[in-house]
Amino acid sequence: MSKRRAYTVFALLMLLLSAAAYSLTQVSGGAEYVDAAGRQSVYKLEVAKARGAIYDCNLQPLTNAYHRQVAAVAPGIEAIGALEKATRGRYRDRLALALEDGKPFSMALPQTVKNDCVDLFTVPVRYAKSQLAPHVVGYLDSMGRGAAGVELAMDDLLGSYKGEISVYYHVDALGRVIAGDDRLIVDTLEEAQGGVALTLDSALQEAVQEAAQELGQGAVVVTEAPNCEIRALASVPDYSPANMAQAAEAEGSPLLNRAFCAYAPGSVFKLVTAAAGLEAEALPKSFTCTGAINAGGLLFHCIDGTAHGQVGLRGAIEKSCNCYFISAARALGGQPVLSMAYNLGFGSSQEFGRGLHTQAGVLPDGKSLQNVRALGNFAFGQGELTTTPLQLCAMMNAIASGGTYSTPKLILGQVDGAGALTPLSPVTDRSVEVMAPATARQLQEYLKSAAKNGTGRPGAPEGVTVGIKTGTAQTGVETGEGELLHFWYCGFVCDESGPRYCVTVLRESTPDDGGTAARVFRRVAGDIAKLYFGAGYLNE
Repeated sequence: MSKRRAYTVFALLMLLLSAAAYSLTQVSGGAEYVDAAGRQSVYKLEVAKARGAIYDCNLQPLTNAYHRQVAAVAPGIEAIGALEKATRGRYRDRLALALEDGKPFSMALPQTVKNDCVDLFTVPVRYAKSQLAPHVVGYLDSMGRGAAGVELAMDDLLGSYKGEISVYYHVDALGRVIAGDDRLIVDTLEEAQGGVALTLDSALQEAVQEAAQELGQGAVVVTEAPNCEIRALASVPDYSPANMAQAAEAEGSPLLNRAFCAYAPGSVFKLVTAAAGLEAEALPKSFTCTGAINAGGLLFHCIDGTAHGQVGLRGAIEKSCNCYFISAARALGGQPVLSMAYNLGFGSSQEFGRGLHTQAGVLPDGKSLQNVRALGNFAFGQGELTTTPLQLCAMMNAIASGGTYSTPKLILGQVDGAGALTPLSPVTDRSVEVMAPATARQLQEYLKSAAKNGTGRPGAPEGVTVGIKTGTAQTGVETGEGELLHFWYCGFVCDESGPRYCVTVLRESTPDDGGTAARVFRRVAGDIAKLYFGAGYLNE
């Protein structure tokens, strides 16, 4: 081979090598670079992944809200030494193995590290340790797909907004980083800023979640009238989606969303009987309560056998008189009360998306209510009847809004990558006048009276106008300490224009509430006033 031909071949080889090197350093980081990685010795280190965010009604993030520092490391003596110092020796063995292995790796860091072989990134953490609204937000499965809550219901949408940080390194045949070579960083995390917005308000959710802890086992729901947007929802015990193994083993079934579960409502349901009676103009103007009433040979008692004496509807609501409402239901018949309950959403599941729905609860049928005993139980929220805390809050929302029932709303809309909100129509949406405005106003006044002078008084905060109906529901389950009961507080909080926010508190399955449900209602009502009305109420 002549010298001239040898020089030509050598120049051609150098040109090809230069072209290959240029293509690896100039591609933008998408499919082209990944394809190049497959043909040449390029190692892809996946530093972080993110999917679409879940926001509150003010577009404050409920997920991806917190961040941590993650380092992408090309192992070397200087880089490992810097990491050893930054982590104060906590990961000495791991770092020693990484240095020996020589392959790129990533790790979370508590502080900044300055080294040419270490790239630092601020990456979002999907869930906080004290996650807001975990029963609403839900959690992911091992493959990073939605498994419960909004994560499941909106999985397709949240999965469409995804981003990642990856670093590409030139490596030798053993996978060790080639010293001195450039690395390529691909960062598309901004694309994960799109997602879904909920009707929840983070500030109120945090306050409600904290207040609910005192219940031990139960739920708190807050809706805003008139449209019945869910502004806060807490179920206790709660859990952290960041630690699902612990949640699965914990006592008290923390994964259960008690706000969506059905329970006997007790005396809170008397408002349905009252609304049906007012609409039919068939309620007794005056009734003499002797503390007990016979219905079909079964003797029903007022609480503790108290004889309330002469009462009308106002007094019956204030004192929660069982006898009055049993008598009223017998005069009405079961069908008007049953129809009112149905129109107020009882007996129907509320669906917010795939896998995110409430229990329907149980409404007795009209035939069973022909039995006088069954009708007596139904009139004051016992017997077959079960309802969810959310259903009771929606019932109160109808009273607070002047008689129009609206299905509860949770999904507000879709958020694009630029932060713009596009409203989404609810899966199920119903808005219908179920009682005359005059009926609703009358019930509002009687509920305010019950908060001021009646059974709801322990739950009424100072300086805030509220309406309250209490309930104590029997379960029939006996323990060594007595029968397990469900304790309810359900009402509304008024601003200067009238009833604005509705609150339902449930303390589940305890023989003695000790005033806990009242304290939680009072605290939540006070927090609502401070957050939205500027009231100077201080929690006790």
